[in-house]
Amino acid sequence: MRYLFLLLYVCLFTSVLNSQTPDTISPFLRCKQPGEVVLSDCFGIVHAADIIDSLSDQSGPIKLGIHRQCMGFDFPLSDQTYFGDAFGGLQPVSAWAKDSLGNISTCTTSVSLNFPVNAFCDPILVFKVSTPLEKRFDDVLVKIRVQNCLGDTFPRTIDPHNLSSAYIIMPGWFESYGALYPGNETYVEMLKDINPLNGVTTYDLSLISKHILGLEMLDSPYKIIAADANQDGKVTTFDVVVLRKLILGIIDELPNGKSWRFLPQGYVFPNAVNPFEPPFPTLYHFPASEPNPPGEFPFIGVKIGDVNFSATPGG
Repeated sequence: MRYLFLLLYVCLFTSVLNSQTPDTISPFLRCKQPGEVVLSDCFGIVHAADIIDSLSDQSGPIKLGIHRQCMGFDFPLSDQTYFGDAFGGLQPVSAWAKDSLGNISTCTTSVSLNFPVNAFCDPILVFKVSTPLEKRFDDVLVKIRVQNCLGDTFPRTIDPHNLSSAYIIMPGWFESYGALYPGNETYVEMLKDINPLNGVTTYDLSLISKHILGLEMLDSPYKIIAADANQDGKVTTFDVVVLRKLILGIIDELPNGKSWRFLPQGYVFPNAVNPFEPPFPTLYHFPASEPNPPGEFPFIGVKIGDVNFSATPGG
């Protein structure tokens, strides 16, 4: 009888112990097939529930979250995410589920983005560019390079004279539909690599030579940058030689094929007498951690070799 009682006690104790064992099983979570969820407006919000095919758990209630690709690797702060017309095609997203005991499951799929072609979609990217004397440009290219957390690179070129990519507000100011979104490493730069002789004369050679000899110093960091014809980070007689060859027609382009150099407007030179130290920025760079990349990008353009700023920006 004593052994029977002991056996019943052990069974009862084991049952109670098992009933108090915490749930360690994550929710069952399965996403919909890639492309099954489609957005066809200029903007769209996708909820976690939109991309989930099936979900169950024994502990409940379940909290949901969603991440766009590269937007985080911990449980999301929100159950919805935003897409705009800077995206396109299939965009990876992940749904997350967490039960009341903290067990987490996640699954990944892709949302199909079929935004209208040439639609008037906000937001917009704004680009402004002028010379140090505030002469306005009308024929520059903008290069945007976006790199996600997987190392994939997505280049984009914006031409103000190509209506499919941009439209001109006024000289030196144009806009393009789209936006920059956090979670990506982003670079924005301007290019204009034509007509290297634009604004370059023997008078510029004289001014640069006087600067090198210390007879009459160039009085602007932008003029000193313009004097660096071979773009080696200093002004020397080699720059005079390069520009003389250009004027005489011995060469037909400047080193590296560049005619202009562009800097973010508002950059403050730590040393205006030597703008090359530290190296000045030639683009806008936003790390993946940037919470709110801007939508406006003003630049200053400097014509290489033109130290008296006589170049025509449209030439």
